[in-house]
Amino acid sequence: MGFIIALILIAIAWYLLDRYLMSYWKRNGFKQLEPTFLLGHSKRLLAQTASFYEVFDEFYYKSKGEKFIGMYNLYKPSLLVTDPHMIHDIFIKDFAYFHDHSIEFDTEHDPLAGFLFSLTGQKWRDLRVKLSPTFTAGKLRWMFPVMKQSSEVLVDFIQKGLDKNEPVFGFGELFRRYNANLISSVAFGIDNDCINNPNNDFYIYGLKNFENSFRNAIRQFLFTFMPSLMSVFKVKFAPNDVDEFFMKIVREIVEYREKNNFSRNDFMDLLIQLKNQGYVSADKDDLDLDDEKEHIETENIGTDQKTLKKLTFNELAAQAFVFYLAAFETNSAAMTFCLIELARNPELQKKAQNEVDEVFQAFDVTYDAVKNLKYLEACMLEALRKYPPAPIHSRECTKDYKIPNTNLVIQKGTDIKVPIMSLHRDPEIYENPHEFIPERFLDSPTGNSKLDDQKSAIFYSPFGDGPRHCIGMRMARASFKLIIAVLLSNFTFYLDDDRLYHEDVKFDTKSFPLRPDHDVRLKAVARKH
Repeated sequence: MGFIIALILIAIAWYLLDRYLMSYWKRNGFKQLEPTFLLGHSKRLLAQTASFYEVFDEFYYKSKGEKFIGMYNLYKPSLLVTDPHMIHDIFIKDFAYFHDHSIEFDTEHDPLAGFLFSLTGQKWRDLRVKLSPTFTAGKLRWMFPVMKQSSEVLVDFIQKGLDKNEPVFGFGELFRRYNANLISSVAFGIDNDCINNPNNDFYIYGLKNFENSFRNAIRQFLFTFMPSLMSVFKVKFAPNDVDEFFMKIVREIVEYREKNNFSRNDFMDLLIQLKNQGYVSADKDDLDLDDEKEHIETENIGTDQKTLKKLTFNELAAQAFVFYLAAFETNSAAMTFCLIELARNPELQKKAQNEVDEVFQAFDVTYDAVKNLKYLEACMLEALRKYPPAPIHSRECTKDYKIPNTNLVIQKGTDIKVPIMSLHRDPEIYENPHEFIPERFLDSPTGNSKLDDQKSAIFYSPFGDGPRHCIGMRMARASFKLIIAVLLSNFTFYLDDDRLYHEDVKFDTKSFPLRPDHDVRLKAVARKH
């Protein structure tokens, strides 16, 4: 009898504690979405019955009319910010209050987790300044021949399939193999052939990091809901075998190049410069508009590049590793979504092909020629609007912040969530948002010319914005445009599944980076020039 009474008392105490913790936002004067017992607003994410986008899109529309609203990842309070002007303040104007992401790793125990995205405070500032000059237009032009070589291997692979009367390809897998090939060459200086050899270690270990395994599910759960426990329980960002493989291969590459005074036009060369001299000189005579923006934002961070310490080996390895992972998964998915949309919209595909033919005939396949593909650029930007690789952006409030024109204070340590994909697909912002309309971006950086004059608002942000935007954005966009342009130059694509001409792509519910729930297959037909 006493045992039963004790259980009842424990249950009552737990319920009362749950109600207290789940009233954090109300107690601090904020409106909140009504949470469920214990799980808060994480039920569907934990059950993996919906994608991150779908879960947060529901919250977005439930909070319509509010600029921000409280919610809970289990018992952890998060503030969902949906107002474009407030998002601008968080990302740019009041960046000093929100300069970190809501993650943390023990980089002493897990050195590969010491990449730029995960670092906080001064460590992030110093590394951002070091790395900024590695992605200038001049550096990308320098690496372009290596990138072009990988695109030619993919074209050859598809043509061989056509020659064998095997014209249908799963492009999710194929783009992962292509990007594994590209990054192993550009970032690591290793001439792999992951495209023709899917058993290549570089490809296999990339897959292991994203496979839907139990251990990866636990890792993603902790990363999403309880990041502080990753340090407590010594859970590494990558699986142990992936960690060991990349640390070993980076060490071998660095030791070989330093011992033999070997250099190559690739990202690894730039990282070794940072390791040995502490900085990479920027291409000041060869900056484009994005470079100028990066230069201004780096100056605003307030750190002089040449006064910084040299990159350690572990820091070098971490940057090479995340460069690989970002291209392997997010860039591959973005390329796949774009090609799917061009296949389901044959008139748009033909328009892009006509532009590619005209530009390549005049300039061949060069960095400047690819950069000059304005309609294809619009296709890429529209694909990134409809399918942003990271559907949710996160920040952490690093010191108490009073929300302008209110008496409300976001307390230090609060997790901020921005449902950027919901903004991208909001019919009040974009007309016919579920349609693929590249023309939106021909004369508008936001995809909606009515919004372009609102400089203090963020409506379109596939790579983040402000000083903490994705540092590899220009590299991602250059490789994206290159491979789609080269493929369209050689082939016309059709959906193998006729349903996708009328139905939208469904998303993988087990993945945070946005990707299709299956490997969409496309039929390639060789073009006659």
